[in-house]
Amino acid sequence: MKRQGLLVALIAAVLAAPALAQDGPVPGGKEKVKLNLGAILNQNDTSLRLEGPTGRGIEFGLEGSNGVKRDVWSTLASGSWRFSPNHRIGFQSFSTKRSSSRSTERELVLDDQTIPVGTQLDTSSKTSFFVVNYQYSLLRDDRVELSAMGGIYGARFKFAFDSTNPPRSIESNTTAPLPMIGISLDTFITPRWTVSTFFEGLALKVGDVRGSVGYIGMSTDYMLTRHLGLGLGVNAVNIRADVAKDDWNGSFDWRSQSFFAYGQMRF
Repeated sequence: MKRQGLLVALIAAVLAAPALAQDGPVPGGKEKVKLNLGAILNQNDTSLRLEGPTGRGIEFGLEGSNGVKRDVWSTLASGSWRFSPNHRIGFQSFSTKRSSSRSTERELVLDDQTIPVGTQLDTSSKTSFFVVNYQYSLLRDDRVELSAMGGIYGARFKFAFDSTNPPRSIESNTTAPLPMIGISLDTFITPRWTVSTFFEGLALKVGDVRGSVGYIGMSTDYMLTRHLGLGLGVNAVNIRADVAKDDWNGSFDWRSQSFFAYGQMRF
């Protein structure tokens, strides 16, 4: 009877082995699709200059002079599609929206209009980001994946300034699609645990925008089940651009450090 029990247990274990293997996590570097959704805290530092037809405009700090909130939470979405073992397309998207109402502490010149010291000024800022890149794996095994990247860092900046005494209403927006090249490294500590780092950047002129972008980050994620995991990360970006358009003539320098947490799905 004992032998029969052992035989039954052995047969059950053999039959269950494929199912147990299937229940293991989708290993890093072998997923077809990876999707992240979470929250991101952006710590912003923005300087801008808006010039009118006569070229009058001064550079000022949005968070300092106008009191716009420096830290803001928003939703983060990112992911990748591995359409071939060594070829991936990745994306990332998030946006920030901030506003303030306070008396100006210095004289501002925006779009040829002067805003005196002590003016009650309403300021709003909305920025949307969409990053897309292609990644080619230079090295890929069960321990690491080293990839070269090339893509676009697309950012849309929109600013509005309003006051009643003196009456002022100034709006300006621009889109800064800046190409980037870079490199990424994924380290697979275990099949469940991955640590990732990357750097992208470039400086060039695209149409009416002359700018530069530097983007660096690090994240780690851990798979709780076969398809579901959790992750944490930090990144930093600096965009500097000089723009000569009908709806924006001037410059901006945007720096941000971000901390984020997300849920991850792998297939």
